[in-house]
Amino acid sequence: MHFSRLRFVIPLLAAVSIGVVGLVHSAAATKRWAHSGSFTIPSASGSTRVGISLPAPGPAQPQSATSGGVGAPSGAPSGSNTTTTPPPSSTTSTTTSTTNSTAVAGSSPIIGVSLPALIAQTPATQAAWLANLKSIGVNSIRIEVNWAWISDAGPGTFDWSQIDQEVASIEAAGMSIDMIVMGAPSWAALAGESSSDVAQPADPAAFGSFAAAVAQRYAPQGVQDYEIWNEPNSTDFWPPAPNPAAYVQVLQAAYADIKAVDPSAFVIAGGLAPEANQDGNIDEVTFLQDMYADGAQGYFDALGDHPYSYPALPDSYEEWSGWSKMNATPTSLRSVMTANGDSSKPIWITEVGAPTGGPDSVGIDGQAEELTQAIDNAKTTPWIGGIYIYTYEDSGGDPTTDEDWFGLLNADGSPKPAWSAVASAIG
Repeated sequence: MHFSRLRFVIPLLAAVSIGVVGLVHSAAATKRWAHSGSFTIPSASGSTRVGISLPAPGPAQPQSATSGGVGAPSGAPSGSNTTTTPPPSSTTSTTTSTTNSTAVAGSSPIIGVSLPALIAQTPATQAAWLANLKSIGVNSIRIEVNWAWISDAGPGTFDWSQIDQEVASIEAAGMSIDMIVMGAPSWAALAGESSSDVAQPADPAAFGSFAAAVAQRYAPQGVQDYEIWNEPNSTDFWPPAPNPAAYVQVLQAAYADIKAVDPSAFVIAGGLAPEANQDGNIDEVTFLQDMYADGAQGYFDALGDHPYSYPALPDSYEEWSGWSKMNATPTSLRSVMTANGDSSKPIWITEVGAPTGGPDSVGIDGQAEELTQAIDNAKTTPWIGGIYIYTYEDSGGDPTTDEDWFGLLNADGSPKPAWSAVASAIG
């Protein structure tokens, strides 16, 4: 569960007509932002910012629209939701966050949706989707700006057209943006990784320059929150294998260059996937420890995390659960942050959800309960600065994969029980 755990299909605009192409969401043990393999986007054409209140949901029926995936955390068993009492040894942090860009201690967190499929929609459909989400209290949208998409034609070239449209639609809806900055075009990618849009950059400084260009273009339009990469602890998003030292170099460069453009920008360390130390992947707690050892302190304002827990509920303790590993396991993300002097920094949950179909399905009622508990916990936990649900609408109906089934809506646009449950939880 994380942009790495999920491999969902992102509908894309075809070169001549509007078509649907998909990014598939892997059901391994975490979810991914969506890139599985290489694809191109053809040219076309954080917190509630303190003081913004969430609109009261009037279980509105969503307007019909089109398209929308995640997988269970590594080590998670298949089956229905489980309930287990946390062990007495589990730690509980009471530290209050004070460095969040738009959420501060005592304020409501940003409540958003991770929406990779938005980029492929027409302006009218984008507006409809965003209006639907705003009607239930969602106030932020997570999107991706991939260097490989923007500068594929070569050094010094930039095609911002599709991102411009996305940003314009979100801003018109009165919502904030968590902008993932990642990827590298073939000419700037590490040797051997040039065919993938999740390729790591050969030169961190060049990536930093791209991140600065992103901030220079979108800060004047109100964008403040930048998430550097998606699930860098997963082989799915940092091929051929996660490398904490290499990721920290990218994070450092992006942080410094974004802040040089906009000192008030809020930089989030890329959302970590709920992985185990196996098959080349690195457990998120281990990866964070390595990040600090490699010099990450001082180069992020919040830690991004993807605490997928299904089939367990967030309120249930499981040592493999991404939710438990935030703060309940003996060594947790929060304990590592505290040990490294970052107890005042928040965690932003930039993806969380559960599938209603596929091998790891929790069912429609299980999904509603998962998201209700997640939102309730986010609203009452001072160190959680934001929570982004994955995702708006199912991307298909394949019973052999989890990836198609993470939406609040079915693929036909009809609401699942989670739609009204999320509206009620947001309040």
